Amino acid sequence: MNRVRLTSPAGAIIMLCFAAFAISACGGGGASRKRDADGNIVPTLAEQDPTGTLYAGSIGKAARGECDERTLDVLTCFAYRGHGYEGAQTALGQCLIATGDRAEGLEWVRRAANTGWPDAQKLMAMLLIDDAAPEQDVVQAAKWAKLYGRNPSLLSLGVVPDRSVAEAMAGKISPEQMALADGQVQAWRPVYWTPNTAIDESIKKSCQVEGRRPAPRRQDIPIMTAPLSN
Repeated sequence: MNRVRLTSPAGAIIMLCFAAFAISACGGGGASRKRDADGNIVPTLAEQDPTGTLYAGSIGKAARGECDERTLDVLTCFAYRGHGYEGAQTALGQCLIATGDRAEGLEWVRRAANTGWPDAQKLMAMLLIDDAAPEQDVVQAAKWAKLYGRNPSLLSLGVVPDRSVAEAMAGKISPEQMALADGQVQAWRPVYWTPNTAIDESIKKSCQVEGRRPAPRRQDIPIMTAPLSN
């Protein structure tokens, strides 16, 4: 029976092939890696965003009003992860409002505010007290302003709430309306939004399979209709 000598050129090639296969399998570079519908290896989250710069950078762009389609896509995929990504939900709301999708944007900000996220509570107060806002609601605005002003996440760090919120409320709320707002503040409890519809799941899957690039088409994301009173 003929055998291949490992010291021969053919034997060396065989050994190299086995070694390469083992390294590829153990390192996740071969068939063990998740692949998309076209057979391309899907990058892990660590590979896509090793230092969190994509997340922080997109939120920073939203704060500066730089809401291009790529920023909207990235924020959408982060926002649909639910609890723990309230910063992305707030930023997504800001961008949607800035680009004309006010109803949907307001809903995303409200979702983040309902968890106790201070930036979202501040933004809700400012949006709802605006005289030009079609959904102006001074009682709701006062509620969010009060919750923001006493937010434990800020106070525990010694952060002084932005005075512009209280200044925006001055002279716009009657004693009766303030009493209603106080009652809503007393009854308020944090609520954490969780993606749970078929559309939510399809968006999450698109984000996972395509590695957040591209995110789902904007027209596939429905306008929210939940009441503002939560």
